[in-house]
Formats: sequence, C-alpha cells, structure tokens
Amino acid sequence: MEAKEIINLMNAWASPELIDHWDNTGFQIGDDSKEVSRILVALDLSEKVYEKAVEENFHMIITHHPIIFKPMNRITTLNHKEKLIYNLIKNEIVVYNAHTNLDRAEGGVNHQLGKILELKDAKPLHLTNLSFEKPSGYGRIGNIEEIKLMDYIKVIKEKLETENLIVYGNQERTIKRVAVCGGSGAEFIYDVYKENADIYITGDIKYHEAQIGDELGLTIIDAGHYHTEKVILPAIKEYLEMKRKNSLYIEVYDNPSPFYKVY
Repeated sequence: MEAKEIINLMNAWASPELIDHWDNTGFQIGDDSKEVSRILVALDLSEKVYEKAVEENFHMIITHHPIIFKPMNRITTLNHKEKLIYNLIKNEIVVYNAHTNLDRAEGGVNHQLGKILELKDAKPLHLTNLSFEKPSGYGRIGNIEEIKLMDYIKVIKEKLETENLIVYGNQERTIKRVAVCGGSGAEFIYDVYKENADIYITGDIKYHEAQIGDELGLTIIDAGHYHTEKVILPAIKEYLEMKRKNSLYIEVYDNPSPFYKVY
C-alpha cells in the first residue's frame, strides 16, 4: 500500500486538528506515493533507528517525537541531524510523526498510560479542545481501588517495566485518585491539584516543580519520559495491523534514545 494510505489512517486516529500551536509534526520526509509493506515504529528517530531501518529494509518509520521540530535552513552532511535527514531522503525512507495530536487523541499516549495503570472513569486532565464531539486534552485523571502508595509503586514498576522511580512528597499515604501524563507533564501540576488527585505520575520533573507539588499536598512520581510514553508504540502497531491485517509488517523499536541506566 502507498505511504499516503498509512498517513491517512494515522491522521484519522490522531487528527492534525489536535496538534498544539507550538508543535511541528506529521508527514515530514519522503514520497507519499511510495509502496510500503514494512514499518518501524519508535519513540524517536535516532541514528540506531535509522540504521535498523536500512539494514532490515523498512520502507517507513513512524515516531512519536518529530525529527524536524524547528525550521531548518539547509540539509547537508555537516552536522549529525542534517546528515541523518539527508540519509533518510537518500534511502527513500518515509517518515511520519504523531506528537501532541497523539498525546491528546482518544486512545493515544495518555489514554494508554491511564489504561495500563488501571485508572477507572478516566477523563482528560487538562482540556484543550472543546470543539470535538468528545473533549480532548493532555493527561488523564481517574480512580483506582484504594491502595497504599508503596504497593501501587510496585504496580507502576511492573506495568511500565521500569526498575526505578523518583517519588517526591508524602511516601506514607493511601491513594485512590491518580493523575497521569506521558512525557513532560510538570506544567499540569496545578490541574492535578484542582482535580483532587493523591498522586501524579509523569516524567521530567525538576526540583522546584517537585517542591510546588509537595506544597500542594501531592505525591509526584517521576517514571521518566521514555517509560511514560513508550506505551503508545504497541498501540500504533495494533491499530495499523487491525486496519490493514496482513498487508503490513510492523515492528516496534523499544529502546530509549539515548540508552541509559540508573546505577
């Protein structure tokens, strides 16, 4: 099938109307009439993802984070990013991203994160678009069966397949109302407070942001940018396979970029 058909399928799920004003995402590189039968899905388009695509003859790469974010004045081989884009073009690899539109879409990043962490009656944490039939926004807020924080930490580690969490604030509480936001969610801390959540699970929390959360009576769990967003990758694979059954081979690249380990 042609790349444009896959792009249309992704846009039907993560509507371009949901792209935030500061974002740059969508169909970014390649020929939309290219025949595609092998797709690599990744959170970021790194050198390793590119190398795998070339070595294993993938025709298209779908990522969450856009490779072209700020305007570019040239595409040469003089720096790393320009060279990567140059090589993608040279090897005729189609590149599509779904970023803030997939954060906000029904079934997207935050929906999947809330589902995995067992939130019930979940709704968007921070509403951003009320013109749709169903309101959309960043994050999710919902309820879980009442549980001690230390026991729920074990659930988070298991569900997100991570060994390490940073937990800010009250460590001894019992929790029932949970807010989540994939990636960097510090800007929504006050929304979490207004929604009467006990804890907030997100990534990329800074020292002073953690202080604010603590002063508001929240426990904040930093589970990392990668681990709170990787949940969308198998969902993309499942969605496209459901739509196109056996006509596509889709593989998930499930390593963080850059690779890291906490010692």
